Amino acid sequence: MSLQKNIKELIYFYVKQNYDNYLKINDIKIIPDEKLESVITELYTERKEHIKEFILSAMKKIYKSEEYPGDQNIKNILLNVFQDEEYCKNRILVEIRLYQQKNKDYTKLL
Repeated sequence: MSLQKNIKELIYFYVKQNYDNYLKINDIKIIPDEKLESVITELYTERKEHIKEFILSAMKKIYKSEEYPGDQNIKNILLNVFQDEEYCKNRILVEIRLYQQKNKDYTKLL
């Protein structure tokens, strides 16, 4: 698996874990659409540096020491990923909306 694909997967995992945690803490099944943007902005701002640390740590565990591309290579990729904050937040917004819509539709069938 490529370095960029691993980073992408780790970001999705991280966002999903934080999303699930937010639901649990607030005892809700989904984030209401009217609150979604503000929640994402708040969580993104609070967790931006932590996600970078999480990815660096996880990549060291994924790759064997001789295969590890080095912190600087990973930091450069992360710099590119997080360069446009509005794009990042919008991407998270779209993904969560799709996820919630899929889950909402599924629960209607039950």
